[in-house]
Amino acid sequence: MAVKQERESRAVGRPRKGGRTIDVATIVAAAWRLVDEHGLAKLSTRTLAAALDVQSPALYWHVRSKEQLLSLMLEHLLHDSLADDPAGMTWQAWIAHVARRQRALLLAHRDSGMIASLAPPTDRLRVELFPRIFRPLVEAGLDDRDASATAGALAALVLGWVIYEQRQETLQFVASFHDPEEGFEFALDVLIRGVEAKAQRD
Repeated sequence: MAVKQERESRAVGRPRKGGRTIDVATIVAAAWRLVDEHGLAKLSTRTLAAALDVQSPALYWHVRSKEQLLSLMLEHLLHDSLADDPAGMTWQAWIAHVARRQRALLLAHRDSGMIASLAPPTDRLRVELFPRIFRPLVEAGLDDRDASATAGALAALVLGWVIYEQRQETLQFVASFHDPEEGFEFALDVLIRGVEAKAQRD
């Protein structure tokens, strides 16, 4: 309960006399803009406060460190990847949809793969977002362990692929053997078919 209350208080923004009120969504959006323009190396709480035209204490009310900022950036991106859940999908189609959506959103931002690899999981990711990914698998009859492991494998596939694609050297290496888009679809299909085969055996 305390974690939820803290998150909610930080989300609405602490009023500041004579100053600008900011919230977490505004902070995250500004952080992504900074990264897209200058790269992750240039992102700090100092540069972010300057971009938002606020004093550092106003920022620290919501974000206590760069590590927490990275976590919030990833959390919001993952939430956006689940924002338009299509109804009536099989679990196989659902997993494919989530994978493609997350990859597209990550590739839309510079250095997002590195951010995802550095960001510690938030409470919201643990309690809400990650279970939301594998819930359709449980509802389709997979046990909790296999369903959550599938979501973890999916995250590893998407993140690993994005990191390859965002580094010019590794992208060129992969592209010298196969089309990266076709390779991703092949790997995704193999993952889904493997889980499907195991579920049928069990």
